Amino acid sequence: MTSYPRTIVVLGTARNVGKTITSLGIIGKLLSPEQGYQLEEIGYIKPVGQQTLTVDLENGEHIEADKDAVVITSLMNTDNPGYEYISPVIWRGGLTANFIDEASKGDPIEGQQALMLKIREAYERVAAGKRVVVVEGTGQPGVGSVAGVSNADVINMLRSIGVPVFVILVTEGGIGSTIDEVWPYLMAMGNMGTRIDGLVINGVIPDKVDKIRHYLETYYDRIFVPLYGRCMCSQPVPPIIGYVPTISELALPTMRLIVEDFAGERGSNVQLIAPPDFNSQASRLVKDVKVINLRYGYERFVLPGDMVVAGINANDSVLSVVMHHQRLLSQHGTGLSGLILSCRQVGGLSQQVYNELLTVQDLPTIALDYDTAEVIQRIEHLSVKMQPYDVYKRDLIAEVYKQNIVRLE
Repeated sequence: MTSYPRTIVVLGTARNVGKTITSLGIIGKLLSPEQGYQLEEIGYIKPVGQQTLTVDLENGEHIEADKDAVVITSLMNTDNPGYEYISPVIWRGGLTANFIDEASKGDPIEGQQALMLKIREAYERVAAGKRVVVVEGTGQPGVGSVAGVSNADVINMLRSIGVPVFVILVTEGGIGSTIDEVWPYLMAMGNMGTRIDGLVINGVIPDKVDKIRHYLETYYDRIFVPLYGRCMCSQPVPPIIGYVPTISELALPTMRLIVEDFAGERGSNVQLIAPPDFNSQASRLVKDVKVINLRYGYERFVLPGDMVVAGINANDSVLSVVMHHQRLLSQHGTGLSGLILSCRQVGGLSQQVYNELLTVQDLPTIALDYDTAEVIQRIEHLSVKMQPYDVYKRDLIAEVYKQNIVRLE
């Protein structure tokens, strides 16, 4: 009989509740001295994906892989036997209709079994030689159910072949909202005969941790079972294994993400001005966006980690920003996170200022056609998610989860 490694499955009550962040945090926790795992002993897989990235392979070919799977493997440097194994099933647009068309003409079970076999073979490839595997679930409870590959279906398949699975359900921090979000998942998973082993309450406001802990644990210890215990046919109430505080830095963008956002718009014309190795310097967090006014002074309001937006033809302002960046570096060891030059189409930099920007190797600078107000509005409404290069955020997540997850089995 095949012996499988310890396997931790991370589910979420909805999209964007922190499954990927929790998966990162759990890998960080496993690497801690307390857990004692080495990186080469840890595998990762996301069986069913939705949002994808195009990944360039060494042989020059391309493959579509789940975005979260790319983020995890890139940031954590976990073993990558190939994205066809780490991200075996991609639920693309149109796949639902195609599956229904095919299944309605024949045996729906055959389609399900084909997908499940693909997932099983991918899991076994990822798990080979590992001591532990982290499996990231997808979406909310119903994702994949049209083809019989929901999170519950995948977990039940793994348990049926003897995989020792520990299932974590991640939900957002609160009291009533948390109870409301967890309830349908417990009912759905219970009816599928799928046990959940622990709850992670994610994104808890730090000064409300004690209050939330008191009410949630009181509810699940004393109230939930009399009300719904009869419905929990497959398990007892899962314990809460961690209250993870909000990590405010995760909401901050980087210059690199800002560039990607503007460059992704049709007709956009983003000019990378400095430094030559832009990406290596553009991954610092943008703490705030500032607009300066030389007439009234700005230096005490523009702080380390801020990004400045200035008109491209305001040469005196641009030169002043460069000098302020250098002063911040000298005084604090950290300068500005970036400089955006707006209204590129109406003018340009003087050669002197352009040369000065080129000599500053650690101030990521770009030029855009948009005016200053448009730039600021776009950045304020930017959707910020983990990226494959967010190393600083990765380290923050790992440290927070080491401190706040009390058990993983």
